[in-house]
Amino acid sequence: MGSDAARFANQLGIETGLYPVKHQAFITRRLPLLGKDGGALDMLIDRRHYKGFSAVYGQQLPETGQIIGCASPAFDNQEVAKDLKFNSQEFLEICSEIFTDWLPQLSAVGFQAIWAGYYTEPRYIVDPENGLLVGMRGHGFMLGQYLAKIYVDKYLGRAVPDYMDRLSLKGDGLSENAFK
Repeated sequence: MGSDAARFANQLGIETGLYPVKHQAFITRRLPLLGKDGGALDMLIDRRHYKGFSAVYGQQLPETGQIIGCASPAFDNQEVAKDLKFNSQEFLEICSEIFTDWLPQLSAVGFQAIWAGYYTEPRYIVDPENGLLVGMRGHGFMLGQYLAKIYVDKYLGRAVPDYMDRLSLKGDGLSENAFK
């Protein structure tokens, strides 16, 4: 359901408290591997609240050497319902500044692509009783298959991890702050 999760849940009479927030990412052109012992660069994260962002993070893809990076807005309401056709100047500036501070050689490397899309905030809801598996905030790509498995396990009455109760609509969920 993506950014429309709350709207669809409301049609079922379920109030989720979810809302869409514009997030942005970039990917560089191909680079040599920049990590330890000639490997790919591990995840780098700057968690300062700086210039309107609460985290700047990225990592190098070992297959191509490209660096993929993101910056999380410090205040979601600044990015709610913003036009997805355009990446913001602030996003491009913060990524350029932070990544070139980390790796000065990136100042000569261009972006291959930039992306803007909606993440669903502020938490995951994994609740088979209410038919909800929403709020992945972009983490769905990484966690979606596992969360779908425990969703089905719970639905079928199988044993699930204790934290599954926290992920239900009645639980406190996993907020974005759990990752900061």
